[in-house]
This record gives sequence, C-alpha cells and structure tokens, in this order.
Amino acid sequence: MNICEQPFYLASVRHGRGFEPLLKYEETFKVHSVFTHAINLVAGSDFLTILPLGRGCGRDCATVAVSGGFSFFTLDISPEDEVSMSASSRLWLGEKTVIDFSGSKGWRSPLEAVNCLHSIRDENMAILESALAAKCNDSVFSRGLELDVNRAQVGDGRVLEDIRRTLIEDDGEGLEKALAKIVGFGPGLTPSGDDLVVGISLARSILGRPWQSEGNIWEAGVRRNLDKTSDLSAFFIKQALEGSAHEIVERALACLLIGEPCETKDAVDRLLSVGATSGCDIGLGMYIALNWQRRYAWCSKGWR
Repeated sequence: MNICEQPFYLASVRHGRGFEPLLKYEETFKVHSVFTHAINLVAGSDFLTILPLGRGCGRDCATVAVSGGFSFFTLDISPEDEVSMSASSRLWLGEKTVIDFSGSKGWRSPLEAVNCLHSIRDENMAILESALAAKCNDSVFSRGLELDVNRAQVGDGRVLEDIRRTLIEDDGEGLEKALAKIVGFGPGLTPSGDDLVVGISLARSILGRPWQSEGNIWEAGVRRNLDKTSDLSAFFIKQALEGSAHEIVERALACLLIGEPCETKDAVDRLLSVGATSGCDIGLGMYIALNWQRRYAWCSKGWR
C-alpha cells in the first residue's frame, strides 16, 4: 500500500467470543466472501462474520459502526485476502481496510436468560403461527403446510413426519435418511432445507438441555449430511446444534420461550424479514420443534 494512501478505518462495537482466538493471534483467517452487509472470514471449517451495527451480533460475529446505507463492497476487499491482527488491536482485511477492536465490547446471548423452562406459552406460539401464515407463503416448506396451534398439525409431505417419527422411535438410521432429503435442499449459500434444520436444531438444543448427553441421534444424523451443503451453511447448522445462532434468531427463540407477547411479536417479525426466505424457514423450523415438544416431548427424545 502506498504510504500516502489512507486505509479504510472501521471501529468494532461488539464482538462474540468466536472472535477471541483471532484477536489473541491464536488462529489465522482469510476473507471468504463479501456482501453488501456482511464480510465472512474463514479458517478451515470455522467462519466469522462482520456486520453493520444495525444487523445484530452473535457468538461468531462482530459489528462495526457504519451508517445503514453503507456497503462493504466499497472497502476493496476480495475473497482470499489475508486477515491479520496488529499489536494495537487492529484487524487488517487485506491491505486497505482496518477494523479497530480496542473499544469493542463482548456480546452476550439472549438465550442465556433461558435457564428453566416449564411450558411454552400459547400466546407466543399463536404469534409465530400467525406471522408464518401471513409472511412466509414463498417458503417451499410452507406449501400445503397446515399450522394450527391448538391442533398442532404440521406436515410437508412425508419428510417432516419421517423426521418426527424416527427420532421418537430412536431410529438413527431412518432419521439420517430423512434428513438427507432436507439438508442442502434449495438454492443459495444457505438453502431453505438448511435454514429449516437450523431452526429445529437451535430449539432442540435449548429445550433439550436437561437431557443432553454425549449420544444424540439428531446431531449425529445432521452432521452426517453436512457434506450435502456449502461450507458456510454447514457452519451455521453446527452453530445451531451447539445452541447458538445470529442474534436475531436467538432473540426470537428466547422471546418465544420466556418473553411477553409484545416483545415476542417484534422479535418474530424481525426474524421473518431476514433474507428472501431464510428467516421464514428458520422460524418454521422453530415452530415445528416447539409444537413437537408440546405434543411428544420431542426435544427430550433421541439422547443416549
């Protein structure tokens, strides 16, 4: 870089604990992909994401102080650019962009507040049901889907029923085959099938805490199918299996479980507005898992 050329300077506001190994020089990342409102970094199978402040944070995210209309394309960053830390808490992306982490604060998950769950509130489930019915008609999984919080019927052909049944019956092989029909299904970096699995997996991880053990046929079946999708989408699924996701997703689930109806509506509306169908598919996954939990104690099954 020419010494007279000033780098693009950004200030990090918050960062999740996934950034700590990078900030402590313990891992080496490179730029994976750049979008208008996101920069993804990669090291092996691990990803980190840089987002504008208004887009929320997460365990593996950092937010930077930029205006709402700012585009990361203006930063002259390209895939494969090197990422390096300097001694002054500055993260270099390539040769022309630096992010200052000296004043960045640690991010805390909204799901930390979910520590004792006795029941799932009818009012909050009704809010999610109504929002899905109104906003998510474009989701491939909503076609022919009947949502009724009282009768709790959920169906999309045979595949969702196979997923529900095989886990309850502790049929790991059958569950893996059913998941093979969903993981990687759909276009894009995060296909619709993957987003649905994220929603189910996150809800199952949080609701299944009292029964968690090393053996888990849901996690095993999902992980064995991750080679069917992109590395980035597989990473988001693995996050959900571990009980974490982007802040918007976590906040929606936390509100559904322990929030008041007013805040739940706001959180659900924000989730369902994410992407073309990603937020809807994640929300639908949450709805499926929560309904199955209410009917069959589904999130307590499949642990060994």
